[in-house]
Amino acid sequence: MEKNKFLYAEERKQEILRLLDETGRVQVADLVDIFQVSGSTIRTDIRELEYSRLLVRTHGGAIRNHNKSLEDIPNVREVTEEKRRIAEHAVSLLKDEDSIAIDTGTTCQAFATALANSDLKDLHILTHDLQIAIMLSERTDFNITILGGTVRNHFQYAAGESVIREMAKYSVDKAIVATTSFSIERGYSTPNVGTAELKRAMLDIARQKIILFESSKIGKESFCIFGETTKADVIVTDKNIKKKDLQKLEALKINVQTI
Repeated sequence: MEKNKFLYAEERKQEILRLLDETGRVQVADLVDIFQVSGSTIRTDIRELEYSRLLVRTHGGAIRNHNKSLEDIPNVREVTEEKRRIAEHAVSLLKDEDSIAIDTGTTCQAFATALANSDLKDLHILTHDLQIAIMLSERTDFNITILGGTVRNHFQYAAGESVIREMAKYSVDKAIVATTSFSIERGYSTPNVGTAELKRAMLDIARQKIILFESSKIGKESFCIFGETTKADVIVTDKNIKKKDLQKLEALKINVQTI
């Protein structure tokens, strides 16, 4: 990466994570040179990324936290190009007049954006994500139902037993659900217990279950499993999925669509 002293803090942190993915470890002195900022600024960035459990601090630097996929706060999440392509392909699986339950998270927000840009008509949308509901209500004529509950602090969605009880009253054609981690042997997982319960409930009300994730999430596990691998009818992921993983999923009769 070329030296750049004009990045905002969040952009700089995303670049630090990207460098970690490429090299496995970074040094404070090198980052000072790359970003042309002070050592204290870099150490603050690293400390905040460690707080979000995206890296582990070491003496003079940091390494990526690859052992477990843990929950990151929204302001360090990134809508990657892979997520956009996955989202756009997922929209192509829908048809006019479908009823759709949409999960929360950046992949699902990318899906909702692609949905708003589509030519689909007369959709019925069910979601507990506040940003998705507001965006779709402003940009489309879809029939939108938002599930109410306690808003989770620092996140933009309603959670709790009331949301799960309300969700159980609905039946939808398709559920669009994202996952933090995916183990072919153990299933789909996410770090937060309440979030896992919401995802499980959303899958239960759908006739077709569509799970979206980047292939980099395969082989990782988070604290709470919300569905076994065969719970999905369709998986949409990127073309970087390993051949052996694709073969295992196809052997389970799962419709895996790569983009």
